[in-house]
Order: sequence, then C-alpha cells, then structure tokens
Amino acid sequence: MTNRNFNGVQINQSVTIVETAGKDMEDCRNRILVYDEGGDVVLAENGTKPIIGVALIEAGVNDISGAASGKVAAGADVDVQIKDIGYVLAGTDIAKGVEVTAGTEGLAVLAAAGDYIVGIALGSAEKGEYCRLQILKYQKGSGSGENKENSNGGNENQGEQEEQING
Repeated sequence: MTNRNFNGVQINQSVTIVETAGKDMEDCRNRILVYDEGGDVVLAENGTKPIIGVALIEAGVNDISGAASGKVAAGADVDVQIKDIGYVLAGTDIAKGVEVTAGTEGLAVLAAAGDYIVGIALGSAEKGEYCRLQILKYQKGSGSGENKENSNGGNENQGEQEEQING
C-alpha cells in the first residue's frame, strides 16, 4: 500500500473513484482526466477523448511546503470526481454558463463543436483560476441537428427537434 498523508483532507460528498495514473504527472489537482490506451488515467490534452472526470484537490502528493503538491507517479492512485459540482483549473478565461472541455495539461477551456464536454461553468474564471463546474459529460453536437446523448439521458438538440415536430 502506498504511504498516504490525510492531514487536511475533507470528505467530498460527490461521487469519486480511484484510478491508476498512466504516467507521471507534475500536478494533477483540479485537472481534467481521460483514460489512456491501457485503461489508466492521464491528463487530457484536448476535447477529443471521452472525459472521465476531474482530479480532486487532495489528489497526488500532499506536501505541506507546496513544492511537490499534486505530483503523481505512474502507477500511483488518483482520486477522481466523476459527477456533481466541483472545481477545475481554467486554461483560458471562462464565462459563467459556457460548456467546458479539456485543453493542454488537463486545464479547462471553452468547448467547440464535436468536443467532449466535462461540464457547464457555474461561475466565471480567468486563466489560472479555479472555475466552479457542474460536471455533465457528453459530446457537443456539430449544430447540424445530430443527437448526442448527455449524462441526463436527454440530448442537447431536444428543443430544436420539438420545434420541428410541432411546426
């Protein structure tokens, strides 16, 4: 069993899972994660892969000096929040209410058509700040009326489809 320091850890009431790191990560805290080819988690580099969730603020090394906080070695455990409300680090300025996906090093960026979405921003954040996020994982449609089921069992084009049916 890996040595762990639980000083300062608070209980997170959201649904979390523990996964194995697929490679070394300098800092995984509050970053977006995806599975690699081996089924282990790594930092997402863009929105082209299905997103697993967001690493908890307590994930990785808990270094009181802050020098190595969040560091994870390949093969070590990573705590991942997979639903509900959490925080993610912004890789760009994010406005409240926008769809968010993964950018370089697992940082949150604005989603484009076809991207896998990690959630909806519940607050605004500047680059490098924490952004409050409602985690809802789905793939953003192209705007051509295609259906992409979301985590709530609905789809993001539902209103448009209802208008077409009802005339």
